[in-house]
Amino acid sequence: MKVNYSNYDVKSLLEALENIDAEAYPENYKNLTNEIAARKYEIQEYYAQKVSAKKSRLNRLFTLISINQLLVGLIALVMLVLSNAGMTALDIVTSCFVILLNVLSGVVLYKRLSRYYLLPYFNIGFQVFAFGLGGVYFNYYGLGGIFLTLDWVSETYNWLLASFTLGGSLLEYSSQNNLGFIQIDLLALLYIWVIRKSLSEASS
Repeated sequence: MKVNYSNYDVKSLLEALENIDAEAYPENYKNLTNEIAARKYEIQEYYAQKVSAKKSRLNRLFTLISINQLLVGLIALVMLVLSNAGMTALDIVTSCFVILLNVLSGVVLYKRLSRYYLLPYFNIGFQVFAFGLGGVYFNYYGLGGIFLTLDWVSETYNWLLASFTLGGSLLEYSSQNNLGFIQIDLLALLYIWVIRKSLSEASS
């Protein structure tokens, strides 16, 4: 049966080209390829729009990550001001480091300063892994994350947990703890992937 491909939109034409059996339907295949050739500029525009839409989605997500980093710095600053009286000098220095790191990371991402992308890589990379071994505890994160956990000490724990609260500790030790877990932040891995993808898109 002869098919009238002139009534097809671009997407339908390309789908038809993927699925048609050229040997079984040589006349339809010829008509299809002729129609595609005649509408090559329309097809080029279709592909350009797809690329543009993909970049737009990536750009929005990238901006969201940058705002997330800035919010972490802002909230950490507010917490530092409110609880300054009860903090040790080490706690204050650590908080200032976290504030500075997140603010600079957020600015670099928001301004798309690709030459300084090592800074957000470093900041977010810190958030990928957390662990607790005996009395040693490390868990650095911003506004929470999606955590995949393996715990060989606690009998009751959630192996997959989503948390959206500011917190974390760069490194703590307590002789009262008996910890045994490894944790991966899937959200942090997503952030790193988006940054790498955005960087590769910008350079292409």
